[in-house]
Amino acid sequence: MVGQRQARSAARRTQDERPLPPTARRRRGASSTDVDVLRSSAAKGQTDGAAAAPRRTLTYADALDGARRGTFPDEVEPQLATLVTGPPQGEGWLYEVKFDGYRMLAQLRGGRVTLLTRRGQDWTERFASVRDDLARLPAREAVLDGEIVIVGPDGVTDFQALQNALSDGNDGREGRLMYFVFDLLYLDGRDLRDCAQVTRKRALKALLEEAPEEGTLRYTEHLEEDGAAVFQHACKLGIEGVIAKRPEAPYRSGRGNSWLKVKCGKRQEFVIVGFTEPSGARQGLGAILVGVNRLGKLAYAGKVGTGFTSKTLTTLRSRLESIERAKPAFAGAPRMRGVHWVEPKLLAEVQFSAWTRDGRLRHPSFEGLREDRTPESVIVEREQPPPAPPPRKAAGASSKAATAARSKGASAAAGKAVSAAARRAAGTTPGKAAGAAAIEASGKAPRGGRGGADRIEVAGTRLTNPDKVLYPAQGITKLALARYYAQVAEHMLPYVAKRLLTLVRCPAGQGKPCFFQRHEAEGLSEAIRRTLVEEDDGKRTYLYIESTEGLVSLVQMGALEMHIWGSRVDRIEQPDMMVFDLDPAPELPWERVAEAAKTVRRLLETLGLRSFVKTTGGKGLHVVVPIEARRRWDEVKPFTKAVADALVRFDPARYIATLSKAKRTGKVFVDYLRNGRGATAVAPYSTRARPGAAVATPLSWDELDAPLDPASFTIETVPQRLATIADPWAELPTVRQSITSAMMKQVGL
Repeated sequence: MVGQRQARSAARRTQDERPLPPTARRRRGASSTDVDVLRSSAAKGQTDGAAAAPRRTLTYADALDGARRGTFPDEVEPQLATLVTGPPQGEGWLYEVKFDGYRMLAQLRGGRVTLLTRRGQDWTERFASVRDDLARLPAREAVLDGEIVIVGPDGVTDFQALQNALSDGNDGREGRLMYFVFDLLYLDGRDLRDCAQVTRKRALKALLEEAPEEGTLRYTEHLEEDGAAVFQHACKLGIEGVIAKRPEAPYRSGRGNSWLKVKCGKRQEFVIVGFTEPSGARQGLGAILVGVNRLGKLAYAGKVGTGFTSKTLTTLRSRLESIERAKPAFAGAPRMRGVHWVEPKLLAEVQFSAWTRDGRLRHPSFEGLREDRTPESVIVEREQPPPAPPPRKAAGASSKAATAARSKGASAAAGKAVSAAARRAAGTTPGKAAGAAAIEASGKAPRGGRGGADRIEVAGTRLTNPDKVLYPAQGITKLALARYYAQVAEHMLPYVAKRLLTLVRCPAGQGKPCFFQRHEAEGLSEAIRRTLVEEDDGKRTYLYIESTEGLVSLVQMGALEMHIWGSRVDRIEQPDMMVFDLDPAPELPWERVAEAAKTVRRLLETLGLRSFVKTTGGKGLHVVVPIEARRRWDEVKPFTKAVADALVRFDPARYIATLSKAKRTGKVFVDYLRNGRGATAVAPYSTRARPGAAVATPLSWDELDAPLDPASFTIETVPQRLATIADPWAELPTVRQSITSAMMKQVGL
């Protein structure tokens, strides 16, 4: 309610109480000469006196809730939206059209305008008409955020047309060049970034009402209809997608959860790594070869042969020939005839239908070149699940009927509003753009309010304090960690479900006091299961999980590490998994650890046992051996000790199997103690309560043949990895093998 009152208060002050002198608003009949005189005077710093007309300004910035005095921000990192699988459910969101152009921050200072890309590139001279229109705004100083696009006759933005306009030096021969502005960050001595989203947008709308009718500036309207309906109609109209924004949220640089983007199709940037020769009547080139960064290294992603115009084929060939190289810029290049490899400098926007299991693009189509990002920043975009709506009380029959009626009406209104938005964008009405006519179509004014921001659910688990930072160095919040586990649950649960847990709980976050927990405590979620286990002093209640909800519930209780037993709850005394923990001395390089893991693998193969490997979230590796749950702990642990001892005998200068740290210099400790009753090993895909928030990650054996940084596996990179490569442990659950009597004899037992 407080947020709603603030939003309404800001609206009243913005619309009703701002004092506007007669010269504050540009008269619709004012001549362009008058405006140019003002621009010229302001550019020369002449803001007072008889020699120059006073700079026209709006004087309501002081009245905006959250506005604070501040110096002009010379550098602003833009706020970025998080990609999600679908629009968030429930109320508390504004929806804007997702544009298909170049993100652009505009700085206006004393009549001088600078247009900056996301990377901070100065593109002012590329968009002279936008620069000139911004210079006419009634403000001494302002920072605006928006997107420069080409709008076609159908009202839909066209990225390739924008590229063509840039290459031709033409402001929009294939459509109308426009700057859709959706945020106002600074205005005449007041920093607005702490103001609510709705407050900033109302201030922006008032400012853009002064823009010339025939110009390039457009205010980005928003919808407050049902998100699913807005998204559905946007996709029908051929729009790229929608952006969902929290109405009460401040502007925060970087990627966060108060802005979400939902795309109508899969589309992202790729690095061009090569091209092929054309065939038949085609000119220029046949296809481009593209790559993407995975775990910090460029990797091949596929071949793109459609979506080009004849002109693009020719001009792109010329640009690529100038950066040819003899060999590919990445490892594992496919063998193709007639391929020209190039330096990884140019980026292509590509639309595609899906990723294949081996990390290739399916049905890709070229959309255009991108010049506002670096090749190093191009990674696989991984969708996250949208935040869950706050829980609702059960509704009666009449309430449910009313809700259904509202939903049906909202869908119809959303369809009309989005359609009107496209028509408006194609038209010439000033101050109207994507989302325009939303208010007229719905009959509603923008609402404030918290919208359930403090009542967030992930996988059925309600999170308290979702914005609490658990990893300060990375800024990882409880919500981000919960969403990570929801994403990887499909891969993680086969190895974690129904295994007793030992948790490392850090309620205040990494770097603050933490503690181990394995027994029941008060206040735990019902999704965290309990079972009695015999201990030396009697039975104690242990914990385990079976579902994604249970996994996320562990995050809710502040668990930053999850360690698992080698047996399952239905057969606690018969382990079905052995773990060899390879812990290197601090001075040893990665290559020595990888070599140790491969040596353990070969030793196990001589016994007839198949093994798998994973990182631990630290410098070490775990070699994991699935077995049938037949032998007891007092048989399995001695077997693993015998294997470790055999490795030490094989090369005592490199390996040690005792806990003595004094003797471990220059050696890898082969820790078999994980295989005793009650001992645990860090779970696959678990985070670690250490600086860097690294994740224990399953690998393929082939990955040990190349340099690898275990710290590169994080809650951001691991979901991307799972989306683009085949599961390296896909066969582990199907392996059927046991410790036989012959094996026991072979190791001396």
